[in-house]
Formats: sequence, structure tokens, C-alpha cells
Amino acid sequence: MIHEDINERIFIFAGEQSGDLHGSHLIKVLKDRNPTLLIEGVCGQHMRALDVHTFLNMEEFEVMGLTDVLLALPQLYKNFYKIKDQILKTAPDAVVLIDYPGFNLRLAKALRKHGYQGKIVQYVSPSVWAWGQHRIQSMENTLDLLMIIYPFESAYFEDTTLKTTYVGNPIQEYIRNYAYDDAWQHKLGIPSTTNLIALFPGSRASEIKRNFPILLETAQRLSKTQPSLQFAISCPNETTKDLLSLHLAATPTSFQNNVFQVPKQYTYELMRDSRTAIAKSGTVMLELALHHRPSIAIYKLTTLNRLYAKHILKLKLPYYCIVNILANHQVFPEFIEKDLTIDSLTQQLQVLHQEGLERTHCLEACVKLQHILGKHNASSIAAESILEILAC
Repeated sequence: MIHEDINERIFIFAGEQSGDLHGSHLIKVLKDRNPTLLIEGVCGQHMRALDVHTFLNMEEFEVMGLTDVLLALPQLYKNFYKIKDQILKTAPDAVVLIDYPGFNLRLAKALRKHGYQGKIVQYVSPSVWAWGQHRIQSMENTLDLLMIIYPFESAYFEDTTLKTTYVGNPIQEYIRNYAYDDAWQHKLGIPSTTNLIALFPGSRASEIKRNFPILLETAQRLSKTQPSLQFAISCPNETTKDLLSLHLAATPTSFQNNVFQVPKQYTYELMRDSRTAIAKSGTVMLELALHHRPSIAIYKLTTLNRLYAKHILKLKLPYYCIVNILANHQVFPEFIEKDLTIDSLTQQLQVLHQEGLERTHCLEACVKLQHILGKHNASSIAAESILEILAC
């Protein structure tokens, strides 16, 4: 239906923290380009802080892994139909779906099935290069625009009619524009040292319960042989702070004196100023690489997730860490279940921490990664791409 003399309207969906961050930057550019644009959506704290009407809160959708998804299914189904009905009722000019592919691709398909005539945009492609290439056909049938954030992804859509645009990676944009606080260590009482090892156990309680014990034991093992080492743990929120403190309390006092918790606001400072890092595999690995920080990627799966990945998804990738996938060779050693032991992690971290060929090659590959991704301003290109299809 054509609306005369009313402003263009967009519905934006973000189902997790990264999507909320991408969405907030996207909205700022969209509003700058078109101040009269009306935006409604599923929003997290970053999007809610802007001139946007919040239909539902993003926090209702934050689940990760098969186990969490199964537990949250009833609420997810309920919210799915709420969003679908709202979009069909209000008929915005465009729907922008950010990441969260399992939910978003079903939503796009349901909207088309029920007659939605507006533009549908997916910002961040599903990992069709890892599994589920059958989704490409569905995306071609339902989407008007796919905005990808990794340059190699375009090859998977070359034989389709789906308009695909590489906008660059938003993480680069955030790091490039970030204002570092050089006094962060002083503020947190962390001694200035070149022997700082950063630990990133994850952002959710379930991830920390699985991953932090092995990170902590590895740190203790290293501390015994190198007492001068300092360890800084990334702490994304108050809930995880309590959980991390509980684990730390069970370690010797002499070790605790060399361990510090770093709040989320200093995450990039920690990445910049540590010498090495060990982290739960995910977007954090790309952030570490763009900070030129030699790192190890780990991920400990639940039994259910392991069986699902092996027998249902049938994942057989040469690498699971996105940094290694982009480089097409190992930049960061990765331990995803296989060889995930205290001994293997300790040995590998010692090698990366000291000067030597492996550390040098890792640093050189991190520099090359920036050239692979290019110097795009993802939010600007994404916003311009959306406004362009709205004008069609």
C-alpha cells in the first residue's frame, strides 16, 4: 500500500548484544542521512538510547547453543508471532534483520508468505560457508538485500539473483573510532607490566561455567613457573563478576594477588595492552587480532551441543576461529574440544608469550588481516545501501 505525505518507516530487529551494537551505529547514520525516518524495532540498551520506538527488548532473545535455545523455545515462538504480526499490521517500508539467522530467516519467509510487500534486508550473513547452504535459495526468494561483513562470503551468492553487498566489518569501525583510556590500569590498580595475560572466558554464565575453570587452571600453572606474570580477566557484567569471583576465591591467595578483573568498559584497553590472550572462540578473536594481540582460541561444548554439531550440522571445517578462516591458515591456535587440556594450553601460551618465530608470524598475520577486511566504514555503507533500496 502506498502512503502519501508520511515519513518512511523501518523495523529493525536485533536479537543479541552484537546486533544491538551494530543496529545502534546503523540507526545513527540512517537518522543523519534521513532525519524524518521513523524506526521501530527489537532493541537492546544501545538502540533504546536512540530515537527509536522499542517494540520488544532484545534481552528476551539472548540464547546461545542448542541447550539454551530448547529451554527458550516457548518464549521465542511467542515473540516470533508478535513481531510478525506487528510488521504485517504496520507495514513498514523496510525490515532490517541483524544477524540471528535461525530466527531471522524464518521471519523473512513468514512475512513473504503472509503478503508483506516491503523490502527485507539481512545485515550479517548466516554462516552458509560452515553449514546450511540450502538456506541460500530461501534467502534469494525472500530477501531484497544481503549485507555481508566478510569478503569471502560473496562467492557463495554469485550464482543467485540476491543483491549482496560487502559493507566491511563493523568491528573495524568501532576499534578505529575508539577513544582509549591510557590511565585504565592505574584506575583498576593493575601494575604497569609487559607480562600481562588477558583471559576472556565469555559473556554468559553458561559459557563461564564451561570455559573459565580451564583458563584459571592454565593461569595457575603458568604462574608457578613464571611468578612475574599478571592476569587480567574480562568481566562483561555484574552477574559474571560474582561468578568469576567465586571461582577465584578457591585459588591460593598468592595467585589471587596477581589476578585482576577488568570491567567491560576497558575491554579494548585490555586487548591493546596485554601481551597475549586466551579466549572463548567468537567475535572476541577478531577484536584481538585487530589489536595485534597473539591469542589462543578455546571452546568447551556441552555434550548435547557436541552431538548436534557433529551429527546434525556435520561440521567439518579446517578452522573454527574466524581469524583463521579469514586468513585461510592458522593465525591463532585453536582448541575446540580437541586437545583442550591444561598441558596443551600452557605449552602453547608459553610459546606465544615469548619472543620467537611463532609470535612474530602471528603478529604479521594480524596486520595482513586488516588488509583482507579492507578499510570500509560498515555502518555508513550499510545505511546507504538500505536507503538506496528504499528509493527503488
